[in-house]
Amino acid sequence: MKFVASAWSGLGAIQRGIVRVIGLILMIIVVFMLIGSLFSSDTVRVGSSGALSLNLNGRLVEERTIVSPSGALQAALFGGGGGNEILLDDVVNGLRLAAEDEDVTTLVLHLSDFGGAMPSSLHTLAAEMRAFRETGKTIIAHADMYGDANWFLAAHADEVILHPQGMAIVEGYSSFRTYFRGLLDRLGVTVNIFRVGEFKSAIEPYERADMSEADYEARSFLFGDLWAAYTRDAEAARGLTPGTLQRIADNADTLVQGVNGEISQLALDEGLVDQLLGRTAFNALLDERFGTLDDGARPDLTDFFEWYNANKEEASGNGRNVIAVINAVGTIVDGEADGGTIGGDIHARLVRQARLDPNVKAIVLRIDSGGGGVFASELIREELAQARADGITVIASMGGVAASGGYWIATPAHEIWAHPTTITGSIGIFGLVPTFENTLEQVGVTSDGYASTRLGGAISVERGINEYAAAIYQASINAGYEQFLSVVGEARGMSRDAVDAVAQGRVWTGSQALERGLVDRLGTFDEAVSRAAELAELEEGDYQLKVFSEERSQFEALLAAFGLDDEASSGLLGTGALVRLAGDVAQEVHAVELMNDPTGRYAVCLECPALAVR
Repeated sequence: MKFVASAWSGLGAIQRGIVRVIGLILMIIVVFMLIGSLFSSDTVRVGSSGALSLNLNGRLVEERTIVSPSGALQAALFGGGGGNEILLDDVVNGLRLAAEDEDVTTLVLHLSDFGGAMPSSLHTLAAEMRAFRETGKTIIAHADMYGDANWFLAAHADEVILHPQGMAIVEGYSSFRTYFRGLLDRLGVTVNIFRVGEFKSAIEPYERADMSEADYEARSFLFGDLWAAYTRDAEAARGLTPGTLQRIADNADTLVQGVNGEISQLALDEGLVDQLLGRTAFNALLDERFGTLDDGARPDLTDFFEWYNANKEEASGNGRNVIAVINAVGTIVDGEADGGTIGGDIHARLVRQARLDPNVKAIVLRIDSGGGGVFASELIREELAQARADGITVIASMGGVAASGGYWIATPAHEIWAHPTTITGSIGIFGLVPTFENTLEQVGVTSDGYASTRLGGAISVERGINEYAAAIYQASINAGYEQFLSVVGEARGMSRDAVDAVAQGRVWTGSQALERGLVDRLGTFDEAVSRAAELAELEEGDYQLKVFSEERSQFEALLAAFGLDDEASSGLLGTGALVRLAGDVAQEVHAVELMNDPTGRYAVCLECPALAVR
C-alpha cells in the first residue's frame, strides 16, 4: 500500500509541475497580449458598406460551460465536450445595439456551422431579428445546408441563400431513446428503481425495451405544442401557407422525386429559400453589394462580435439600488459545482450574498436546468425563500429548460416567468441503484457476512437490495414527492391533489404550464427584470443589474482569456471512431458523477437536454 501511495504521490507531483509550467507559459502570453492591447485602438467601427457579418458557429447558450482542468484534458485528447458556445445575450444585445446604430444597414448571417439551441432561445433570437428588420435594416442568411434550427433563424431574414448542392429539410420534433433492459438482463445486472409519478420516464431505458404509453402520450402533447409554435412562427415569417412545413415533411419522397432528386431546387420551389448560390457566387454577391477590402481579397464586412465587444456599454442603470441576477444553468449537484453545473452550496451562497447586500432590492433567478439532486435543490430554494421573507422581491425567469429540480428552485418566487416554448414541469422524484449480484454469481462470485442490525449491509452492489431496505428507500422517495407537491402547492396556492394532477413527472411547455397554473406570465428575461423593478418599486434608471457569480479559478480565467472557456469539439488524438467512443464514455462517466445526491433522490428531467433543436 505504501508503494501505491508513493507512486500516486509521485504522479501528483509531476502533474502539478506540468500544470505550473503550462500556467507560467500562459501567463506570459497573456501579459504580452495585454501589452499589445494598450497600443491598439478599442474602437471598432462599421465599414463604409454598413454591413455586419455574424457567424453563428456553435450552440446558442444561456451561459458558457466553464472548463475544469480534467474537462480541458478530456476535450483536448478526445474532443466531444460542449463544442463552441455562443452567448444568447451577446447576440440579442448586439442586434439591439446594431438596430440603433445609424451606420449599420445590413446583417449578413452565416449559419452553416450553427450548432442549434433550445426552442425558447431560437424564438427569442428570431424576435430580435424581426425587431432589427422593423427599423428598415436588412438581414441576409446563408448556409450550405439548412436543418430545423438554422432554417428557423434564416426564415426571419429578408433573403435566404442556399448552396445548390445543399438542402433545406425541416424534419420537425422527434425523440427516440436507447433502451438497455435487454442488455442489462443478459449481463445479469439488477436495476433497482424507486420512483413516484406515472410520467417520470427518466428511468424507463433501464426497466423497459420500448416507450411506455404514458411517455408516448406526454411527448406527443409536448412536441405538438413546440411544433405548432415552430411552424406558426416560421411560416408567417416566410409568408408560407399554414401547413406547408407539415406537408413537405410528410410528402418528401414524392416531392423530391418530382424535382429529380434536386432537394435544393425543391426548397427554392416551395419558398423555403430565395436563391441557390455556391460559395464563390455568394462571395461575389457580397463583393458586389458591399465592396471589397485588401485589394479585393474580401468583402467589406465588419465582424459582429468584434464590433459589439468594442461598442457595448458595460454599465446597466444608475443609482445604488441593485437587482441581482443569479444564473442557474446546468445539472443541480451537491456541494461545489464543476463547470456547467449548479452547485447546491455555491448557488445557495450566491443567493445569501445577494440577500445580505443592503443595496439589493430584487433577485432575478435565471434558470436553464433540467434539475438534479433533491438535497441541493432544496438548499437553493431555502435561501430564496428566506430572501423573500426578508422583503426582497424574487422573480424566477425560465430559459430553455426549468424542469424538475429546475422548477423546485423557482417555487419561492413572487412570480414565475417562462417563454411559451420553455420546457418545464417534470414534478416527480426517482432513485436508481444498479446491483450486480446476478452478474457475479454467473462467474462464481458470492458475498456473505454478518451485520448487527437488519439495516447493516442491506444495500450492496454485490448482494443487491433486500426487501427491508427497498421499503425504506421507496418510503423516502414517496416522502420526497409529497414534499415536492407541498412546496409547489404552497407557492402556487394549489391543493395537493391539484398539483398532483399536473405533476406525476409530466413535462409541459411554458404555454401549457401557464394554463395549468405552474407559471404566472409568459415573457422574456428583460420583461422579468422590469417586473422585478416594478414589484420592488424601483423607477427605470434608478437601479443597476449586478450578476452574482462565483469567481473563476486562475486556470478558468486563463482559458477565458483565450476564448477557451467552453470545451473544444475536436481533440488532439483526432476524430476517429475509437476516439469518439472514448469521448462518449468519458461523458457518460461524467453524467454518472453528477448524480451525487446524499439522499439518493433525484428531481431531474434527463431527457430535457435532448429537446434542443439541431
